[in-house]
Amino acid sequence: MSKPCSVLAQQSRNILTRKPPGTLRRQVLKDLGLPVLTLLPLSLEAQASESTTRDEAWPLTQSLQWFQGQNLAYKLRGQAHMRWFGLLLYEARLWTLDAFDSRQWADQRFALELVYARSFEGVKIAQASLELMQAQHGKAAERDRQWLAWMQQSFPNIQAKDRLLGLHQGAKEGCRFVHNRQVRLDIPDAHFAKAFFGIWLDPRTTEPALRRSLIGEA
Repeated sequence: MSKPCSVLAQQSRNILTRKPPGTLRRQVLKDLGLPVLTLLPLSLEAQASESTTRDEAWPLTQSLQWFQGQNLAYKLRGQAHMRWFGLLLYEARLWTLDAFDSRQWADQRFALELVYARSFEGVKIAQASLELMQAQHGKAAERDRQWLAWMQQSFPNIQAKDRLLGLHQGAKEGCRFVHNRQVRLDIPDAHFAKAFFGIWLDPRTTEPALRRSLIGEA
């Protein structure tokens, strides 16, 4: 078989084996420990967050103070609630510099903050994240083992009201993960950083409504 034909054949196999967004979401939620909900019709939605509540673990003012303490001039660009059949999973917030361009998001510095509404096991968050990254970037055994190992080190077991923060350091710098106020891991791999944050910010995301809310285009 000629090289062009081989490439076309491989592309065809990739299309046939690629999971539809609905199927992928169900699998990810199952991996996160929500098996009962995966039996229901798909209804995963991102809703723009309108205000913070009084008992919120990480109010916006506290997050802003944290960034200022790190000499990061970030401002809130957008936020959204991730829900599954009305059940709040987490609140996502995107913090950026004023000059942030969503079309070139992978080349810029920013912070993605997740404030969880329920408990999740860290290893399950890592596995679910890997599957979403593979959906956009394909599978590669050695690379995926490294990515999974990094995320398992970065993500502890999460309790309700915990905050997990990802700091994207730019096009060539990789990223840093922070749990509540504790630095978990610095990952000096730009490809990993682009794939991880692409779960939310890449136009190929399974959650386009959430992406629009985060980048301020909702």
